[in-house]
Amino acid sequence: MGSTTLIGRQDEQRQLAQLCGRARAGKGGVLVINGEAGIGKSALLAEVVAQADGLRTVWISGAETEMELAYAGVQQVCGPILAHIAVLPDPQRSALRIALGLGKGTAPDRLLVSLAALSLLAEAGAERPTACIIDDAQWVDRASLQALTFAARRLLADPVVMIFATRVPGAPEELDGLPELTLTRLAHADAGVLLSQVMPGRLDERVRENILGEADGNPLALLDLRQSIAPTALAGGYGLPAAASIAGRIEREYSQRLHTLPPTTQTLLLIAAAEPTGDPTWLWAAAEKLRVGADAAVPAERSGLVTVESRLRFRHPLVRSAVYHYASASQRRQVHAALADVISGPTHTEHRAWHHAHATPTPDESVAVELVVSAQRARCRGGAAAAAAFLAYAVELTPDPLRRADRALEAARAKLDAGDPEAAIRLLSAVDRADDELLSARADLLRANVAFATRRGRDAPPLLLAAARKLRPLDPVFARDAYLGALMATMIVGRLCTGEAPSAATIVRSVRQLPPRSGPATAADLFLEGIVLRIDDGHAAAAPVLQRAIQQYLAEDNAGVADPRLHDITLRVLLDLFAQDTYNSLNARQLELLRAAGELTVLPAALTTYAGVCVTAGDFAQAADLLAQAETISAATGAPQQRSIHIYLAACRGQQARAEEIARTTVRDATARGEGSEITLVLFSLAVLYNGIGNYEKALEQCSAAMEYDDIGMYGHLLNETVEAAVRAGSTDVAETAAAQLIERSRTTPTATALGYAARAKALTADGPAAENEYRIAIRELGRSPLKVMSARTHLIFGEWLRRENRRGEARAELRIAHGLFAEMGSEGFTERAKRELHAAGEPLSKQHDARKPGKLTSQESYIARLAGDGYTNSEIASHLFISPRTVEWHLGRIFGKLGVTSRRELRHTRE
Repeated sequence: MGSTTLIGRQDEQRQLAQLCGRARAGKGGVLVINGEAGIGKSALLAEVVAQADGLRTVWISGAETEMELAYAGVQQVCGPILAHIAVLPDPQRSALRIALGLGKGTAPDRLLVSLAALSLLAEAGAERPTACIIDDAQWVDRASLQALTFAARRLLADPVVMIFATRVPGAPEELDGLPELTLTRLAHADAGVLLSQVMPGRLDERVRENILGEADGNPLALLDLRQSIAPTALAGGYGLPAAASIAGRIEREYSQRLHTLPPTTQTLLLIAAAEPTGDPTWLWAAAEKLRVGADAAVPAERSGLVTVESRLRFRHPLVRSAVYHYASASQRRQVHAALADVISGPTHTEHRAWHHAHATPTPDESVAVELVVSAQRARCRGGAAAAAAFLAYAVELTPDPLRRADRALEAARAKLDAGDPEAAIRLLSAVDRADDELLSARADLLRANVAFATRRGRDAPPLLLAAARKLRPLDPVFARDAYLGALMATMIVGRLCTGEAPSAATIVRSVRQLPPRSGPATAADLFLEGIVLRIDDGHAAAAPVLQRAIQQYLAEDNAGVADPRLHDITLRVLLDLFAQDTYNSLNARQLELLRAAGELTVLPAALTTYAGVCVTAGDFAQAADLLAQAETISAATGAPQQRSIHIYLAACRGQQARAEEIARTTVRDATARGEGSEITLVLFSLAVLYNGIGNYEKALEQCSAAMEYDDIGMYGHLLNETVEAAVRAGSTDVAETAAAQLIERSRTTPTATALGYAARAKALTADGPAAENEYRIAIRELGRSPLKVMSARTHLIFGEWLRRENRRGEARAELRIAHGLFAEMGSEGFTERAKRELHAAGEPLSKQHDARKPGKLTSQESYIARLAGDGYTNSEIASHLFISPRTVEWHLGRIFGKLGVTSRRELRHTRE
């Protein structure tokens, strides 16, 4: 376009030059250039390339026709630097190869592909400073854009800069929060200078002002005047129509120019517009098939619409859009058919199927089948959005109504899995038209699952129950699945189940109308039966069936056939049965598997749950590290963060202000979402907090509020907190009632946790030798359990009891144990309480228990310091934190300076 396109953009050029200078200096950076069509984004990017001395440049452009092809953008970015793939860690290398169609395997997790893209760019930058340019980001496929923005946010200390250009309005949300440069329209004076260069002849002043007014500072509108408006029209001042949209007007002007080109040239341009990868082999093969020779490119290049070097490139994305959209439907089908015929090779079946589909004017089963097969391939590459798009197109091309409805149901499920619930609902209308009762009922179940996935709260249970009732006479297996889903949704709604929403008891009554199951019981069958008993007949009646359900689930899990949807209900039931060891080991195994598989989209929930395990076990530092990891991944995915474990950690540490602050926002958000089970966790955590700091009335208040609803999984643990709070608050009747329930549950499920809770409750509600005996049993049983915090708390209350019995020496022994355990954990509230009790028992506390704390590190720096001190390499730390090894090295330099250390070995002695 020449230097004239940069009139009025000097400040922007300087900013981009400074950004590229960062890469030359060994640092990273990112910038998003926003602006309307024709405002000069591509011109600025071209200037970056022209001035990129010493930099490797990688430039890709998004294309509207390729938005549904997963990882098409990543393929273009990684292609020139793929030589570095060999040095990537195995999981990243494997994920990237599968995503690019270079290897086979199960669908890679998107964030693992993102991490691979980050690592590859970092390696490329280490070899040579690199500028990665993504033009028309609004048309880059979503999977690629997520991967590229993930990398952009983490290239802090690597000599790589990433520049995105996107049209507004319509900028993709993945770019939100990145540094922005917004291109505004040219000032009147600058626009006048540009017009003078474009039209150097003399213009009547009124005509000139009319032109400037119509162009309204859009550079491309002015630059195209020479081609689009005849001098005679300019002389009269009638050249520029008052179009409502600059983009629309420019496209129409390009279309007018296209019509002046020879038909063969128009066909060549249409082939290029229909196949946005720009592969010259495919372009010329399709052209030959349509009897278009190489000489057809000459008029196109002479017109200024394209450049022809090794590839045919459009001058501007609006040219591509104009070429494609202003061609007739039959012309587009002809071109797509030619491309489908010439594209070959096993790695290009999806492209071929896509072109076949666009070349087919009427329903065609063979093409629909090709799309279904391509959807399966796309899903295996991790292209959930691409798979859903292929299936949706297959629905349109399926002639048989019943088969079309069945595929619509599959496509709707794929759209939901791809994160497009609105499209899923639209596809289900095709199912409704099929007049098939079973398909209609399954569609209702999927609608209910959409409600559950998008809103989680009150809307899902009635929809799931209605679907289950509709399925009951048609397909008992689907019905049982729907009923279990309804019960799980109701457990999440919990205490917030009001109004017309069905209660758990209502669902149970409907479940009991199911016919007896046939065949061996699955874990899902047993969970359904056990939960029904738990709600109807109580803990004791349900425990045997739920224990069988757990065993069956573990067997299915070991065999690799477990339904992943059952994982959450399994954890709830394990807590309800006080099976803390199994609960912990299952969580640890799940976390290990997710890490190894790189399934990062579900990893935050697993990290958060296991952080709760670490809190209970007294490893507060590890819990904080896990929560920091979960926040890092959640921030990368945009997923909502689970905050209740943050409250639990703060409560066990005795951080009252922090716990109460997080609790307020969590309760507010959970209420809005209709997630009552989250509120139960908040109330439990606050009960632990107030018991810890000795505010027993408030602790009892939290327990009473929490136990208004029998929350499966938490109720038994709330009974334990209730006994302590009620005894100390003087509510004897409440304490004895809660103790009796705990004792009954311990007989049904005699785990170390249950027996320890029961003995503790007996001790708190007894006197004299009986109390002492039960305290010692509680300490013994809880010592066998993984509940280190509860074990320390039991030493504490036993020491307090001994002091009140005037057995000061024995009291000090128990209180020293408690104090040491709490100090080691970092539990400020319980440590302070133990300190007060020790002082009351006659022992001044020395300062030897004070823990040495590191300097003021950020949470991420603390985590890096911990891993480095434990012997992790920079690459391993980078994989944990989803940053590059060079960024880890940069952070370690800051950490060493803050802590005054010079080696990783010293870090082990300075961490919290």
